[in-house]
Amino acid sequence: MNADPVSSATVDQLNQRARAMYRDRSDEARSLAEAACKQAIQLDYHFGYVEGLLNHARALLLQGGYQEAIALMRHSLFLGEEYGYTLHVAECLQEIARAHYVLAEYDTALQYWSSCLDVSLNIEAYEAYVRAQIGIGQLYFAHDDFQSAYDHHLKARDGFQHLTDDTLKAAVLINLGVDLHRLGRFDDALEELNAAHELLRRTPHLEYEADTLSGIGAVYLSKHELEHAERYLEQALDINRAHGNLWGEAANLLLLGKLEFARKHEGRSASLLQLALTQAESIGAAHLVYQIEEQLSFTFEGLGDVQRSLHYYRRYHAGYVAILRQASPYKLHLMEMRLEVEKARLENANLRQQGATQRRELQRAEKLAIQDALTGVLNRRGMDTLGEQMFARAREDSQPITALMIDIDHFKRVNDRFGHGLGDTVLRQTAALLKSGCRQDDLVARYGGEEFLIMLPGRDWHGGVELAERLRKLVESWPWSRIHPDLVLTVSVGVADRIADMYLVELLERADRQLYRAKAGGRNQVMVDQPRH
Repeated sequence: MNADPVSSATVDQLNQRARAMYRDRSDEARSLAEAACKQAIQLDYHFGYVEGLLNHARALLLQGGYQEAIALMRHSLFLGEEYGYTLHVAECLQEIARAHYVLAEYDTALQYWSSCLDVSLNIEAYEAYVRAQIGIGQLYFAHDDFQSAYDHHLKARDGFQHLTDDTLKAAVLINLGVDLHRLGRFDDALEELNAAHELLRRTPHLEYEADTLSGIGAVYLSKHELEHAERYLEQALDINRAHGNLWGEAANLLLLGKLEFARKHEGRSASLLQLALTQAESIGAAHLVYQIEEQLSFTFEGLGDVQRSLHYYRRYHAGYVAILRQASPYKLHLMEMRLEVEKARLENANLRQQGATQRRELQRAEKLAIQDALTGVLNRRGMDTLGEQMFARAREDSQPITALMIDIDHFKRVNDRFGHGLGDTVLRQTAALLKSGCRQDDLVARYGGEEFLIMLPGRDWHGGVELAERLRKLVESWPWSRIHPDLVLTVSVGVADRIADMYLVELLERADRQLYRAKAGGRNQVMVDQPRH
């Protein structure tokens, strides 16, 4: 890569500033990250671009923009894997897992944290390892297994000797304190939380400071020392409000609602809790929502409003059951077994290095065989293999599956006018946009020159059209002028889903016919073959 050193350094400085301030000044951090991305694209500076995407997403998370942030982070992850930025990949996996955790999508969060553990162990990235252990512990905590949560957070503390970041150490101590609180060990909890507070005096970090104050307030609330609890919770609320941390604000309002309930001030409690509920619902924080609804049921019962109490209890119960239906506890158990086997196998340092090298080479060889070299998504061979397997499972389980056939409009004109080098850049960027807009289980492939195929398990044609429109708008609205001032790009999409006992080739033919209709009808549109079941 031949980026100018000074300009590359400028991009790096923008990203460093964005990362340093995203928790405290998220709007400013977003602007810096966007500027870093823009300059990086102009320079073709890949690392600056993927870092800018991740920093932009981090700021969005604190502002409650979880879905947009996840799409940005998955785009950054995809490009990081393509360019071989392994440490960046570990950071992306960690941040994506954390976002899914807040949304109570625990199975998905576990998948990403488990991958983060694998990556961090392979490259001895201790910070990523500690963060992944924190996350795994939080998953146990969410399933009310506080002892296992505590055990994982102790493993995170075992990594302190490798850490230089006091704020990360404070994060571990905060989680240990919260675990101990739920285990009923109030004095031990306060000891850990106060130790975190002391660390943060030396290295200020407003999000973690708010978490520490909130944790201390929660312990005092459980001890029924309400004046102490209120003081700490109000301080935490002020910090979270001042810096736009919507999740933290909603959690503080929940605790203050519980505090007013403990004082028998049910009316004040209901007001605080309903404000907390509005906040939590606005960011899709499902786990927090059901906790607020549970407390609202108690509060309205105290007010003698049996109907509203029952209403909120039913909502709480439905949310809680939905979370319990996830397979996370089972998957956590399997992951623990796998990690123990891995640990035993890698005890010897030489064997560990040898095993990691062999695994990487095997994974690389397998990946190259099914991956398009230019775009990094699946090639036609990969789609033929994995798509056939996916389609067969859908047929066997009588589940829907939908295909999107996508073509870049007037791509020949792009090559003729701007050259094949820029055309390759367009193909790479289009693939990245398509990949970032899909779920983890969807298959994305470059199926021909400028043609892409996406397989969507579990979605019928309604869901396929919805995604197709989102991807079409994503490509149309992406700032292609960053690549060339005169470049404008759109795509046409054909959609079809599985009917009865049809074969994969028939599904793809139907999607391809709809793509032809979209192109013949003026391009930049979605056409669907509505099934006759």
